[in-house]
Amino acid sequence: MESTAKTYKFIGKVLPDGHLSIPEDVAKDTGGEYEVLLTPVDDIKRLISLHLEGRLERKGRFEDIKLDAERIAEAIKKTFGTDNIDDIIDAVRR
Repeated sequence: MESTAKTYKFIGKVLPDGHLSIPEDVAKDTGGEYEVLLTPVDDIKRLISLHLEGRLERKGRFEDIKLDAERIAEAIKKTFGTDNIDDIIDAVRR
């Protein structure tokens, strides 16, 4: 888990009772209020796969931005030591 001045980034799960699993560091602040943004890990995995395969369709107001796929893939490999999606997701989950 990364943390910067009370900003937490972690992977949690929605539990059967509807609650969100969170790390102990966050759970100790019972009653605290947080802004929460949820992005399914499977969606991130799918987007990374599409990008690496060159099949990611860009749309919206940033259409004119050109992304150098080779440099992005190189940065991903440098950051995670691999460009294997499953290995990257496993590393992020740890």
